[in-house]
Amino acid sequence: MTALDIFTRSGALVISSETIAEGTENQHKNVLQLIRTYREDLEEFGRVESETRPFETSGGSQVREVFFLNEPQATLILTYMRNMDRIRAFKKALVRAFFDMARQVTPAPAELTRLQILELAMESEQRAIAATARAEVAEEFKEAIELNDGITPRDFHKKYLPGVTETQFSAALYRHRLLIDQTGQRGRNAKGKIINGKQHRHPTYQGKAFFYLHSELDRDKIRREHVRVIPGEPELLLVKWCAARGLST
Repeated sequence: MTALDIFTRSGALVISSETIAEGTENQHKNVLQLIRTYREDLEEFGRVESETRPFETSGGSQVREVFFLNEPQATLILTYMRNMDRIRAFKKALVRAFFDMARQVTPAPAELTRLQILELAMESEQRAIAATARAEVAEEFKEAIELNDGITPRDFHKKYLPGVTETQFSAALYRHRLLIDQTGQRGRNAKGKIINGKQHRHPTYQGKAFFYLHSELDRDKIRREHVRVIPGEPELLLVKWCAARGLST
């Protein structure tokens, strides 16, 4: 693997989403989608900055968004990727590159007392423990998704909400902006059937606390995405969310 491009931006060492895509052998658009999906998690470690950059295509020059992640953010986003050999290799290269770059740009510290050295060591250990814990939680979440795809909103309604209609349940999800409502956005087809928008029933930013898009091939081998309830704790939290809004369980 070639040396990674780590540089300083807004006073912090960062790596671009383009470099992450190249190092993990992913399409840049897929890395962008992952960052957007988990942006709230990433910004617990600082603001995620971005800019637009030009790039050439067969149809001419275009622009695309590029994100810049600091070391904790870059490490965290890698935990949301499948733990393949190339991902593990890139993680090691990433840590080494940030460490090497930090040594180059960090000035020699003034002489510290033993107490200050001990305090710095304890702070560093606490940050490492917290980062490890977050990575383990992310890995458990990913394994839960892979082992159990979760249930559809329709099945969730049947399982937990016998006291309300499915229409009422869907209306609540739209009204409280957990799912996107694009009913009839594209008009009607030649037979008069309503055509919904392409993102109809996709989870909103806040809806991603309970829902995710499950991808699978249909009978024609075309990949389709359908909303599912995240299994485990998010599913139980959604039950509580419904009860708090008067949806009978």
